[in-house]
Amino acid sequence: MSKNGRVAQKTLFRGVKLEYDVGMRETWETIVCVFDNPRAVGWMLFVVFLAAGWLVNRGLRGVFRRLRSAGKLPLQVLRLAEHAVRTVVWVIFLVQALHAVGVDVVSLLGAAGVVGVAIGFASQTTLSNLISGIFIVSERSLRLGDTIRVSGEEGVVESIKLLSITLRKYDNALVRIPCEMLIKNPVVNLTREPLRRCDLSLGVAYGTDIHRVRAVVERVAAAEPLVETQPELICRFEAFGDSALELTVGVWCRRDVYHQARFSFAAALQTALDEAGIAIPYPTRSLIVEPAQPEQKS
Repeated sequence: MSKNGRVAQKTLFRGVKLEYDVGMRETWETIVCVFDNPRAVGWMLFVVFLAAGWLVNRGLRGVFRRLRSAGKLPLQVLRLAEHAVRTVVWVIFLVQALHAVGVDVVSLLGAAGVVGVAIGFASQTTLSNLISGIFIVSERSLRLGDTIRVSGEEGVVESIKLLSITLRKYDNALVRIPCEMLIKNPVVNLTREPLRRCDLSLGVAYGTDIHRVRAVVERVAAAEPLVETQPELICRFEAFGDSALELTVGVWCRRDVYHQARFSFAAALQTALDEAGIAIPYPTRSLIVEPAQPEQKS
């Protein structure tokens, strides 16, 4: 390369370096100007706090997912705890973000407190449900998947929240029941114990030997695969009905096959009673018509 070429190359390098230095200086001056502007810094912190809150909530979601997989705590407790913790984390980061852009958070919280008091007086039922929900969750009387009966509604517990629970009925309809109703009314948990008794009302004709009826019931129960042999079945006399001797028959089965066992046992019992010649009577009424008495002439 000639001497003039080397000089031109050095000049070009100096020009590029000078332009690079000028660009870096302008960029740095722009950054310094941004950081010298409190409003710009505040909005940058606003974005940072919101991004940090989102990341922390994602981490908490993974932590609670692992806790649910471990199965050491009730599922409904973990769901409520996750919702409460993630809400508190969001509130903390949101307050910091609003404070960064100059929002008077103290005044905002004061106004929210006044509004909250007014809303509290106007929504006493909601507060009652909230307190009832806290008691239900703390005592763990209900679990997800339990089959319960309350206020004439029966179904499987789908969700447990602080204000209400959701039941899925046997026809797949969802019923929302306020927690206050669960505290004020008796709740029958049908699946808390591993075994459940199938009770059937049975009426047999007058003149039937009820000891023979009991023997038929015991034979049918012993032959049914879904019926448990222990505890012992019951065959209890209830009353002398209008048309039949009224009995109650109860056999035990596993809670997960309750409806199948009830249907199977009832069908087998009906067949066995027919084969034994034991009648299940229809309700009957006897009408006695007396002849009219002739009128006596005065």
